[in-house]
Formats: sequence, structure tokens, C-alpha cells
Amino acid sequence: MKLLRNPEVRFTLLAEILAGAAWLGVLTLLIKKSGPLWGILLASVAAMVLFIAIYLIIASLHAKKVRAFTLKAERSLHGGREMQFDEFKEGDFAVLQNVIQGMALAHYRQEEQLETEKGLLKQSLSDISHQIKTPLASITLTGEQLLADEVSPAYRKRGVRKILEMTKHVDDLVKTLLKISRMDADVVAYRSDEFSAGELLEGVCEPLEISMELREIALERTGDLDAALHSDRLWLTQALLNIVKNCMEKTPPGGKISIDVADNAVATQFVIRDTGPGISPEDLPHIFKRFYSGKNADENSVGIGLAFSQMVIHNLGGTVKAANHPDGGAMFTVRLIKMNV
Repeated sequence: MKLLRNPEVRFTLLAEILAGAAWLGVLTLLIKKSGPLWGILLASVAAMVLFIAIYLIIASLHAKKVRAFTLKAERSLHGGREMQFDEFKEGDFAVLQNVIQGMALAHYRQEEQLETEKGLLKQSLSDISHQIKTPLASITLTGEQLLADEVSPAYRKRGVRKILEMTKHVDDLVKTLLKISRMDADVVAYRSDEFSAGELLEGVCEPLEISMELREIALERTGDLDAALHSDRLWLTQALLNIVKNCMEKTPPGGKISIDVADNAVATQFVIRDTGPGISPEDLPHIFKRFYSGKNADENSVGIGLAFSQMVIHNLGGTVKAANHPDGGAMFTVRLIKMNV
């Protein structure tokens, strides 16, 4: 009986029943007036004409629906956004409508995604070009100065050291921007590693130990260092490294950076605190914005380190917040939500 749910089938069946009833009526009338043989012959001719007329009417209605449906389908699949097929409530046209509508919506989403990725790529290339322009100009200028004959060996040595520092700065900048571009394009496949909070912090702090020693900055790790984590260790290490490095650059000689770990059934939390001047109130709402540099930022800062950290932590299902500690200094709170909760 599911076939009767099709309006085209119901219409055709009703037309056939009416035609059959009409044929029987005509046949009965002609038999009474013309006799059985002529009555049957004339009734058959009348029935054939009636069935042909019904067929032509049904075919005309179908053709009209097909033309209307084709026109709307072409408009929707060639740039049009209107998907109005309201007159097709049930039946084969309704099924076909749903299929084409799904295809069109998938096409629209793909177009929008491509446009978004194109815009992100354009913005990333513009950001990279803008950010490396200044250090490259500095490298070029220093190189030209070192070519002069009257340059002393000591000045040449300082110039070479400056070029090496700027080259490393450009290299780190480009690598970070490319990582951000990959995250913008959503092409990063994050892993699920198993490690402890202590092992994570070991990888975070080790690259900064020499710099902190030269700056006479103490580093303290406390709390639940045995807390188990399930996340992408490499990306998470880079995210926390940028935050700790930011604290190190703001902490004066003789200061301290502390990292405290707290773990519960819901999340693992890292509180990173320094003893620097803290974050100015006007900078605090913008500190995680890309390419934002506060009024106390270092001259070589381009403002992407904390933006990178926030993107990674968010992509790994966590949160990061910045604030000023009541006793002074900046404080960053990183919470990694446990996915199995």
C-alpha cells in the first residue's frame, strides 16, 4: 500500500477508475440503443479516445512538473541559493528533490569552505610578508655595513652576531606562522599521546634553562606532577613553551617563574606565574590577539606567540586565561579538559 502514498499513482489510479466507470456507462447506453455488437464497438472506440486523452493530460502534467523542477534545479546548482521545491510534497519528485537539495547544499558548503581557506591563505601570506619585512631589512642593512673596508674586527663580529640572531628570529617567525596557517586551514592531525604533567614540563622548561640561568631567573615546578595526560605532547609542549618564554622575557633578573599543576576528575590545570610587572589593564583584553604587541613589548616581539598558544590549547580541547596575580606579576591558567569525562 506504500505505492498509494505517491500522488502521481493516486491520480492515475483515480483517472483509470473514472475512465472504466465511464466506459461501462457508455457501453450500457449504446447496447440499449444500437445493439450489443455496435454498442461494444462504439464503446471501445470511446474508451480508447478517453484513455488517450487521460494519458495526454497526465503526460502534460508530468512534463510541466519536470520542466519546472529542472529549471529550479539548474538555478540552485549554478550559483542560485534558492531551494524552493514546496509544490513537491510526496512521490518520486519529492525524493528527487531531497537528493538534489542535499547535493546542492553540499556544493554550497564546499564552496564556502574553499572561499574561507582561500581567504585564510591570503591573510597568512600577507602576515608572513609583513612580519619578515623588517628583520630582512635589518639583515640587509647590517650586511651592507659589514662590507665597508673601515669596519673594525670587533664591529664586524657584532654585526655577524646580529645577522645570526635576526636570521634565527625570521626562521622561528616563519615556522610559527606556517603552523598557525595549518591550524587556520584545519589540516593539523593531532595525536593522543600518554604522558605525565612532569614529563610535559620537562620538555617545556629544558629549552629555556640556559636563558633563565643567564637572566638569573629561578624556575619552580610544583603540584601534581604525576597527573596523567592524554593529548598531543608535541603541540602542547610548544604552546606552554611560548607562555613560559613570554613570562621569562617579562621577568627581571633575580625573579622567579612558577608552574603549579592541579589535577581532578574533570581537568588538569597549569598555573604559570612570573614576578614581572604584570599585564597592563589596556593590554589584558587583547593579549591573545594575533600580532598584538603591548606597550611594554620587546622591540623584536611580533605578537604571535601567545596567539599560537591559545589556538593550540583550544584545538586540544582546553582553555587558557591571562590575569594579574594579586601579589604582582602575570598569571596564565591553562585547563586541559579530560575527554573521557
